[in-house]
Amino acid sequence: MKSIKLAISEIFFSIQGEGKTVGIPSVFVRLGGCNLICGGEGTQNDKKLHNNAKWRCDTIEIWRKSKSINIQSILDIKYINQLKKGAHLIITGGEPLIQQENLILFLNYIKKITGCYIEIETNGTIIPNKELLELVDLFNCSPKLSSSGNNKDDCIVPQALKAINSKSRDSIFKFVVSENKDLNEILKDFNKYISREKIWLMPAGENQKYLKKNRKKVIDICKKENFKFSNRLQIDIWDQKTGV
Repeated sequence: MKSIKLAISEIFFSIQGEGKTVGIPSVFVRLGGCNLICGGEGTQNDKKLHNNAKWRCDTIEIWRKSKSINIQSILDIKYINQLKKGAHLIITGGEPLIQQENLILFLNYIKKITGCYIEIETNGTIIPNKELLELVDLFNCSPKLSSSGNNKDDCIVPQALKAINSKSRDSIFKFVVSENKDLNEILKDFNKYISREKIWLMPAGENQKYLKKNRKKVIDICKKENFKFSNRLQIDIWDQKTGV
């Protein structure tokens, strides 16, 4: 078979800490690379906030480093066995859909030998093709607001959002919220592309102190607007952003 590879940044076994499938044992495969820079251009170099960003990507130091691995060698037998026992496979990043073509081949391979549940975490700026849409059990989409420091035109891709939002597809749209004005942006810029019942709000917070500071405010917004709330268990429990 022709060598087909993916850029891999890290692999670990834990529980899902965010969104609809929170608490479920999962094998995480983090792909390298992203088409957005949360924290604003320059944060990847000095770790400071730029372009009026209120928070920065909490995995940027990880997904910017990756190793190209053949798709049949990505998961060790210990991970394969966890998937066979019912653990979910979560593809995250960075932005996984940058590698969409080879990712599809990897998912077909893994699905064939484990029959596992597949969840993809994406920022919703790249249109998933038909085969990927059919392979994935849950799209955990996290569109970016202006508080991320990215340009609005780069963050809102109607065709991608509509494809993920399809009524026949299991998907959620999880927004990182750092201040009250984020709600107005969600309602103004995204309401016409996604279903209200699929909206989840998650407090910005790269450590326990910051998470605790934002959590009650976001819960109050969820209660007022009848949105769903997502915690960040990996930070709440371990005070770590990834790998746990």
